[in-house]
Amino acid sequence: MKRLDVYIPDELDKKFREIVRRKYGNRRGALSIAVEQAIRDWIKKVEEEEE
Repeated sequence: MKRLDVYIPDELDKKFREIVRRKYGNRRGALSIAVEQAIRDWIKKVEEEEE
C-alpha cells in the first residue's frame, strides 16, 4: 500500500469530503475508499479515451 500526498483547491476538498460523508458516513477509511475509487474511475476513463 502506498501513501499519496496531493494538493487540491480548498473548495474541491470541501465538496469531496462532504460527498464522502454523505455516502460512507464518518467511517474510518472512507476518504481512502473514495479517493481510490475516483482514481480507478479516472484511469478507466483515460484508457477508454485512448482506444
